[in-house]
Amino acid sequence: MSFYGKQGPVGSKGSKLRICVVALLVFLAGLAAGMPAAFAYPSNNVPLGDWSYEALDKLAGFGLIHSDVYGMRPYTRLEVARLVVEALNTEKKKKLKLPSLLKYFLNKFKCQYKSELAYWGYGKPEAPAILTVKPIDLAQMNYVYSQGRPQFYLNTNGVRQYPYGAGDIVGYEGTPLLSNDQGIVYGRGSNLGFQFASSFQIGDLFSGWVEPLFLVRQNGSPGTLSGGTPPVVGSYGTNDVQLLAGYVKFSPLNSVEVEVGRDSLSWGQGYTGSFVLTDNAPPLDMIKVSNPVPVILPWYFSYLGPFQYAFFCARLEDNRDFPDTLYAGERLDFKPTPNLEIGASHTVLFGGEGSPSPGSFMNYLELMSFYKLGGAGYPESHQAAVDFRYTMPYLWDAQLYGEYGGADTGFKPNIREFFFQDIGYILGLYLPRITPDGRTDLRFEYTDNVNEGFYGTNDRIWYTNTIYVSGNTYDGLLLGDPIGPDARQGFVRVTRFVRNDLKLGLDGSYTERGPNMGRAISWEFAVGTDVTYDINTDLTAMVRYAWGNIRNYDLEVGNNQDDNLLMAQVEYEF
Repeated sequence: MSFYGKQGPVGSKGSKLRICVVALLVFLAGLAAGMPAAFAYPSNNVPLGDWSYEALDKLAGFGLIHSDVYGMRPYTRLEVARLVVEALNTEKKKKLKLPSLLKYFLNKFKCQYKSELAYWGYGKPEAPAILTVKPIDLAQMNYVYSQGRPQFYLNTNGVRQYPYGAGDIVGYEGTPLLSNDQGIVYGRGSNLGFQFASSFQIGDLFSGWVEPLFLVRQNGSPGTLSGGTPPVVGSYGTNDVQLLAGYVKFSPLNSVEVEVGRDSLSWGQGYTGSFVLTDNAPPLDMIKVSNPVPVILPWYFSYLGPFQYAFFCARLEDNRDFPDTLYAGERLDFKPTPNLEIGASHTVLFGGEGSPSPGSFMNYLELMSFYKLGGAGYPESHQAAVDFRYTMPYLWDAQLYGEYGGADTGFKPNIREFFFQDIGYILGLYLPRITPDGRTDLRFEYTDNVNEGFYGTNDRIWYTNTIYVSGNTYDGLLLGDPIGPDARQGFVRVTRFVRNDLKLGLDGSYTERGPNMGRAISWEFAVGTDVTYDINTDLTAMVRYAWGNIRNYDLEVGNNQDDNLLMAQVEYEF
């Protein structure tokens, strides 16, 4: 059955309460019904940054995939395999002659996703095993040389980079010129890191993933901020051992998956970052409920097309204004047509030691809705955004995407406040095949969260809160877009597959910080280039160099610096 088959009639209007109740009941019924080929099979996630994501984007860029949901990542291995089978079926049905690059990707998928492809009917299924353990699923070694000081996002306890901002935030950039790296922070000078992952599967009941990280830094940091809350930000030692990711999954119902443990999430359409949730900060310790494979909802809601959702609740670190602050969120994503994806994301900070409790269960539900509780007697900090991605088949499957968000407002009943208070937007264009063979692609992206003073709101900045002094950060790193608050950025990147197994990349960005509320305006110009080589199907090497020049570093006039980053990586997938 196709995701885009015949659909039912449009429903009638009713009271707000009735609509909410009916929508909830239909939603739950849809989850229980699941896909036409329903499943209850937990599957481990594909790490963010894996080669699979770029390969799937290429397949979609040639019109081979239509049911992918870009805005909710990571994908599970089962979902990746489903999309690959969709591409293979499209190729067969339309009798297409694919470019060699796409054939290369499909063959690589066939090697690394054999059992998952067999689950969806491609290939010979293996006899089910009660217990499957892979002591080493993947291994990765990194060398990073970093020269430069990270930028700070400070607006509290007398440290006022943003003198016109009423909210507080204590955070920093992490590693200069390197963001969205699961919160891994490298020190100045040389760094050597090693990580590996182990996985297991218990029948069709449980799956799990464990990924430790070992990191040696030439120079640690005893802390780079005196004062503020927490008192030390950016503190790290010369030797570091941590659990980068580790979780267990199970599926209690068809099309429902529960994940418990530590993992990264990335929501939204942006390439360099999205407003609500990215993997810039460390992976979250959380409980997540989702449907990792899209479903078709019954009744009138079949018009939504392939539909996905995710809910999570996490606990943040001890060393912040309210220790063990709770961080929760939800995302809804659907594709009413094969070429249009629409999504909505929302997160909220609440609770923590020393913070008033939300109290009743209904208040918890309201916190998790697209709504801000006003005057309820306890603090909260909301981030919310809506986004879209539109594919243009008539323009070589070019993708136009965007995101519009509100900070600390959620979807308030007051429309004016949502659209004109603490706003931000992202616009991007991805050209997956500017050459017919698909070897060259080009991307443009513009991000802006600078408030222009609509309706007297020029005293507000993103990721801040007047009560949660630490802001929307985790271990000092932003949970949202790494460009930081009161900032705008233009970004361009071009990649070229010189051969199927050899890719070159070149990118550049221009960033402004503090143009509306800072004590000065900071400008940063950065360029980077990288080479990725598949030594064989399982072994990949990558080298990247980036350089940046910052004027008015940390919003201080005349404080200028250059940043340099050299990164070499080798990864083996078993």
